[in-house]
Amino acid sequence: MTEPADLEHDLATQVLIELYSEIPPPSKLVTGHFHSGGDYRVLRPDGVGSWYLLYTAGGTGHFQIAGDKLTLRHGDLVLVSPGTEHDYGTVGTYWETWWAHFQPRREWHAWWSLPQAMPGLSYVRLTRPSETDRLVSAFARLHRDAQLAGLSPTGDTELHLLEKNLAVQLTMNGIEEVLLVATSSLRRDTRHLDPRVQLVLDAVTSDPARPYTLTSLAGLAQVSVSRLAHLFKEQVGDSIMNVVVGLRLQRASELLGATDMSVVQIARAVGFESPHYFSRQFGQRFGLPPTKYRDKVRSPELEQY
Repeated sequence: MTEPADLEHDLATQVLIELYSEIPPPSKLVTGHFHSGGDYRVLRPDGVGSWYLLYTAGGTGHFQIAGDKLTLRHGDLVLVSPGTEHDYGTVGTYWETWWAHFQPRREWHAWWSLPQAMPGLSYVRLTRPSETDRLVSAFARLHRDAQLAGLSPTGDTELHLLEKNLAVQLTMNGIEEVLLVATSSLRRDTRHLDPRVQLVLDAVTSDPARPYTLTSLAGLAQVSVSRLAHLFKEQVGDSIMNVVVGLRLQRASELLGATDMSVVQIARAVGFESPHYFSRQFGQRFGLPPTKYRDKVRSPELEQY
């Protein structure tokens, strides 16, 4: 853990803090490591389009949503869903954090289920040194990989496309490790997902393109629609149909990068009947329309964030 006396921002950290005051594009994978002073605060009333993972490695911070306030100390990990209000900052003199903005891999939804502390914000406190040490190690590795991918002002901007893609996947592996450690820690002390919720989650994760309805999924789980909706939101942290749409859009982004299928073909392949509705949803999630997203992911030139 870093002591307050050691907290002097180097130039790279100052640049990151200035850049981070802006809203990252929804499709952008961005990571960072901050030593924040007492005047640090971020306020985003409408949230952002990406998922946001934040770990407190030292000092104290807070996260506030609609009057509810959560104090964050060493070992605290929060996961914030897209569109959730951001109002957080340092408590006291300093706050050391590791963080990442990302879009999850579609298979993650089958197992990531951190308990909600506030609407849109999941939270877990890690107390075992083996877990906190592993999280810091994982964050340090994924941040280095993100720098190699050109996802930081201090990163390498001369990589070939293949090398960049490898570094991006390694960064995502690190985020997955962080989430798995947190999930594993919880499951030592709490029960697993309700079997009915797990059944529905397995179904939509394995085949998100099917024409699901709340009624058909409630029938699969053999519960009422209202009961399933309540259980799913309580345990997964999001509504069933939001998860389904997110899985479909994630699959669409993969097809855009890996195939020459048209936007209309991809929309239908991932379960959208209307290509116009698909394009609108895709743009809201990834910050670009499908055709421009395809151009971006296939371009060997790296964006500097």
